[in-house]
Amino acid sequence: MPEETGSPEEQAPPLPRLQLRDPLPPVIDTVDDYVAYCARLALGHGPVALDAERASGYRYSQRAYLVQVRRDGSGTGLVDPIAFDDLVDLDEAIGDAEWILHAATQDLPCLAEVGLHPTALFDTELAGRLLNLPRVGLASLSWSTTSG
Repeated sequence: MPEETGSPEEQAPPLPRLQLRDPLPPVIDTVDDYVAYCARLALGHGPVALDAERASGYRYSQRAYLVQVRRDGSGTGLVDPIAFDDLVDLDEAIGDAEWILHAATQDLPCLAEVGLHPTALFDTELAGRLLNLPRVGLASLSWSTTSG
């Protein structure tokens, strides 16, 4: 009988790619688009999913170069924080809604730098660790919650 090599993760077939629910929206980098998205966000309901993209691998700062936001009833917003003095209006539109982040300790400093401060927070990575899941990356957690 041939001997198997590699870990179970290396032997497992790759997970299928996650599919976007909606088309990718344009980046919000004008005041008019920003004001319109903030108004839609304020009318949404439930928690708000946020993610910040940084260029720390290419630059020396942890500054946010893109803030991704999603809320039921509001859709997805891709906000260019460099185009604005701050994102305080976005913070006000979120209000006291719970934030959902993955690996929050990585994003909270750069989000605070642009004026975004949560009043309630759920960290999916921390939840995975508390549940003692073997993989706590966002893709693994997303797959496990959508696959049944």
